[in-house]
Amino acid sequence: MTACKQFIAEPDQSIITSQETFATVKDLDNVLWGAYGAVASGHTLAGNWKIVPEVLADHLVMNTVEVTSDDPYKELYDREMEKAQYPESWRLGYTAVQNANHVLYAIENGKITDPAFTGTVSNRFKGEAHFIRGLVYFELVRLYGHQWGYQSDIPQTGVIIRDNPVLNVTSRADIPALGRSSVAEVYAFVIRDFQEAERLLPAANTRGRATSYAAAAYLARVYFQQNDYAQALIQINKVLGATPGSIETDFKLVRNTGVATAANVTAPFTASGVGAAVVTENIVELIGVTNNQISQRLNKKYRYDRNNPPHFAVSPAFLTQAGFAANDLRRTALLTTVGSNTFTKKYDVVNMNIPVIRSAELVLDRAEINALQNNPADAVRDLNLIRDRAIPNYAALDPANPPANLLEEVRRERVRELAFEGDRLHNLRRLQRDIPGNRGVPWNSNRLLLKIPDAEIRANPAVVQNPD
Repeated sequence: MTACKQFIAEPDQSIITSQETFATVKDLDNVLWGAYGAVASGHTLAGNWKIVPEVLADHLVMNTVEVTSDDPYKELYDREMEKAQYPESWRLGYTAVQNANHVLYAIENGKITDPAFTGTVSNRFKGEAHFIRGLVYFELVRLYGHQWGYQSDIPQTGVIIRDNPVLNVTSRADIPALGRSSVAEVYAFVIRDFQEAERLLPAANTRGRATSYAAAAYLARVYFQQNDYAQALIQINKVLGATPGSIETDFKLVRNTGVATAANVTAPFTASGVGAAVVTENIVELIGVTNNQISQRLNKKYRYDRNNPPHFAVSPAFLTQAGFAANDLRRTALLTTVGSNTFTKKYDVVNMNIPVIRSAELVLDRAEINALQNNPADAVRDLNLIRDRAIPNYAALDPANPPANLLEEVRRERVRELAFEGDRLHNLRRLQRDIPGNRGVPWNSNRLLLKIPDAEIRANPAVVQNPD
């Protein structure tokens, strides 16, 4: 593939302006890898998109402060949102979108003349492009827009939807000035992309690339964020199987010895590289390689090193809310206490593969859905499944005699299991629960919305900034 990129002064950051020539499968593959690379960056899903929802919530406290040119994390923690801008996260997100749009454009307009470009190959590439585009728009709308259901139909509340590549740009006038779609419009677009991805993708793919299961899992996450429990349950059961208390597919929770050992809970966070043993519960993961250590930002935020201390420690509020049993391996193996501070160990491995969606999340989603829909026995079965692999000698709850506070028990289990994986803020907003504590704000506060980068605002007059 040949490419000539022409950038304009203060370009609209939601596009990558270029002139592309496509002819072969390799050309398309190169563009797709560029999209994957943009998503697997410390500025995006291998870093900021997982970190920001934790920093804006209540489970972290500042540990060290340092001045960084591209990471105003202290300002973010203080919710000084005008100062806490992440333009590279926005730009790389739209780089991935632009590359995905290029792939779809080339296929749909018959640009590929390579004999190796069979129908199967075409479907896989299109499915991957839809998956990447849907993923980016979903993660962006959760960071730049309010929770689904709150003023969701108001224009200019979501993000910019670009569904065609921008090509052959020679001046600013060639760039379409698009405003932000509503949150509802973005969610509808995301759902269509993931549905198409699920339809087109194979069940198995090269490690690190999208599959039909990955699309179904992400679609479950989207529906769950919307509190659309009927649709979420359909997708969850596609990935896990339909029997609560078990996982009938290949995405089983790690149980190295059949009993609760530390390796059961650390395994999702210790693999490194494409050659590492497959972690069965990591349905969607980002793969680190030697020359692209994607976990560096997460390491810096969380990994305890007395010579290079992390930016954040675990808040006392988290420990109180989690209420771990003394022998819970998620407390003893995934947290460490140094002096008066506690730190997560989920990101201790340098150059680690990063879990994006684990089957544990879907099990907990299903447990919550069943608890809400008056199926307490099934909720208990899934709750037992999560706890049994993490708590030695766990005394299972009786499905026929569920605890009176079952729903809150399931939600507390989510706090324990998904801690520091980018879930906390999104889950509080989904439940319409205010962020608690001395940094508390209402769940629908504008101070929980990232600002559209200044470069985008300057270059694109159609875009409206998030309110203060």
